[in-house]
Amino acid sequence: MSNLDKNLTTVSTEQLEANKSKLTIQVTAEAFKDSLRAVYNKNKGYFNIPGFRKGKAPRVIIEQYYGKEVFHEDAINHILEDAYSEALDKSGIDAIYRPDIDLGEVSEATGIAFTAQVFTRPSVEIEGYHGLTHPKFETEPTAEEIDNALRHEQEKNARQVSANRPAKLDDIVNINFTGYVDGEPFEGGKGEFVDLTLGSKRFIPGFEEQLVGASAGDDVKVNVTFPEDYGHTDLASKAAVFEVEIVDVKEKQMPELDDDFAQDISEFDTLAEYRDDIAERIRKNKTDNLENDKRGHIMEKLAKMIVADVPEVMYTGRLDDMFDSYKRQVEMQGMDIENYLRFSGLTEQGLRNSWQAQAKLEIDSLLALEAIADKENIQVDEAEFEEKFAEASGMKDDGLKKFIEEMHPRRKADLHRSYRCDKAMDFVMEHAIATDEPDPIAITGEVLDAE
Repeated sequence: MSNLDKNLTTVSTEQLEANKSKLTIQVTAEAFKDSLRAVYNKNKGYFNIPGFRKGKAPRVIIEQYYGKEVFHEDAINHILEDAYSEALDKSGIDAIYRPDIDLGEVSEATGIAFTAQVFTRPSVEIEGYHGLTHPKFETEPTAEEIDNALRHEQEKNARQVSANRPAKLDDIVNINFTGYVDGEPFEGGKGEFVDLTLGSKRFIPGFEEQLVGASAGDDVKVNVTFPEDYGHTDLASKAAVFEVEIVDVKEKQMPELDDDFAQDISEFDTLAEYRDDIAERIRKNKTDNLENDKRGHIMEKLAKMIVADVPEVMYTGRLDDMFDSYKRQVEMQGMDIENYLRFSGLTEQGLRNSWQAQAKLEIDSLLALEAIADKENIQVDEAEFEEKFAEASGMKDDGLKKFIEEMHPRRKADLHRSYRCDKAMDFVMEHAIATDEPDPIAITGEVLDAE
């Protein structure tokens, strides 16, 4: 529940450096007292005070018994987010990452004093975005693309059969295992009837290779060392021994690529007809993605064209969003992110490192589009905003209007900025040129002024 309508704060601002500001914020005594009352009402049921039924002790008695400031920490946490949000609105500062909060004096007589140091959106210059070139992307499928698609279907329809021989790379071994560090089993180091494709690199480096040559019924001791950057620091760089029981060794039996294969997996009578169908699907997919390919190419150019001192926290914030999205996807599959990273041998930092280039591209290209929107005076009026939000949300009529009216101003400002960037990209693409000539971005890594 928001308290923004209560006028919680007074605020002053100080410019610390080019893209960093300091807000000095004072939460009013009245607002702090309201927060204390709310926290007391929420938590009074947890206190057992002699002479009172549980949850019935007056606040003053609880404070006498546990200390005058017993509710202060929760009350501060209860109000701080709204107070900071209101302070941003009053100051007009466009903060781009979570603040560095420093709490000052707290009392019921004066309220809460705190400062917030924040990074702000940088000033961006951009030139030469008219007449940018992009390749004439080919929509015809290549023989290699068709062969790869056929091979994928062949893999999907392969049978797994017991090999009755020692395991080799690309075989599937079904295993039971227990891992030990310093002679003791460790959490997450046990598995039963796990299918592992040798050479897939799913397990710790060196694990899979030591199972090559083992047969069903064998017991194998696997010696490995956890990587230095392993996600669980209690195991990083440590030597481990896995006792592995080989339950089965299976190989993939690939179906023959012939007319029978085409009849089994499709509506076609011959492999030639099925191959033609694959070609048509690839052609359609390329055609459908043609505009995205063009835009992606131009976006890479725009990202290289900005002149700006971009605060590193802008990239950090995007990486935070990317990891949160990754975590949600893992959890939607019923897995805990910590255990998933443990078994996959991945680390959060490793994932962030692999995403850095994409995060930089996304932030720099958006800054470029904002700057273009400013230079070209591209605006999104209220009717356009409503139309775009309706398209994205599926809402309409009175429900749509009411939702927009009640939307937080900063949330609405973020959406407005996004819609302006969409229009700016449309503007750039209208002036872009398809060409068969070698692309400067591919040759030099730099963007040449196309004007």
